[in-house]
Amino acid sequence: MHEVTPLRVLVLALFYGALAVVMSMHGKRMERVEGRTFLAIGAVWAVSVFIANWLLYKAGVMSFLPWVNNFMHTFVWIGLCLTYLYLGIREQKGLLVQFVIFATFSLIVKYAEQLLFGTWELGHFFHIVQTNWGYVLGWSLADGLYPLLTLYGLRLASRRIPGLVVI
Repeated sequence: MHEVTPLRVLVLALFYGALAVVMSMHGKRMERVEGRTFLAIGAVWAVSVFIANWLLYKAGVMSFLPWVNNFMHTFVWIGLCLTYLYLGIREQKGLLVQFVIFATFSLIVKYAEQLLFGTWELGHFFHIVQTNWGYVLGWSLADGLYPLLTLYGLRLASRRIPGLVVI
């Protein structure tokens, strides 16, 4: 694991920003009415994945993410960037295409974080695939489920939380 330095954190933030520019190519502007939905999706994903990453590490099926890296990955990348991407493409692309897009972005981010921080270094994915490559790919494919889980999560949440935009 590499030392977490302010420069490495800045480089990761700039990398996320560059990917957000690529993500904005869908051309859809978030409507004001979607603000509550954006906050709900982002908050649920960020908090739940931040906690899950720690618990999965303790269970031995995920490598340790230093707290700064875990915070940036869950709150900035997942909570902000992936939520923005989801709201931009959910009406334009089918679920299979969304899966591929999210898994691909996830793979790119995991390798960037691995290069910068030495993280995502476990040698197995749930003891099924016994390589680091399989570990990174396995978690990236799991992240590809973000659109599907978000779609159905929003449908359930909208029954109790007024003002969510569900497509």
